[in-house]
Amino acid sequence: MIWIAQPLVSSRQLWREAVGFSSLVRPGLIGLSLACSASWLACGGGGASEPSAGESSGGGEASAEYAGPIASTDVEAGKAVFGTYCDDCHPDGDADVGPSLIADPHEAPRLRQQIREGSGKMKPFPEKRVSKDDLEALLAYLDSIGAVKK
Repeated sequence: MIWIAQPLVSSRQLWREAVGFSSLVRPGLIGLSLACSASWLACGGGGASEPSAGESSGGGEASAEYAGPIASTDVEAGKAVFGTYCDDCHPDGDADVGPSLIADPHEAPRLRQQIREGSGKMKPFPEKRVSKDDLEALLAYLDSIGAVKK
């Protein structure tokens, strides 16, 4: 009869102890995972890749409540708003998680509606999150980078 010795600890346990996984690596990985997930969800990650029924893909006419010219010229404030809320998905206005804002510009009313209501993967940014003044400054910045159709 042949006897096979059972290891007292698994190779995985030995590796974890050797690199300090349980005390150092795992908390760091958990924190990194949570931070990445929060950033991804903020831009609407996890949603359908195509707009579902009743959602707009970004084209078309905006409702009358979003009409009007851009009410700010504060490009620097708009750039700060963009960096906080938009740049992760639209780096420098280009495509990444979200589409390029420069390659396919929209009129200001349509951009207001997209920002406030969201669609597809993009979640809405209500006024309690992005104030009306910040939204208008954001539009001024978008205009400065060629992302607003005249």
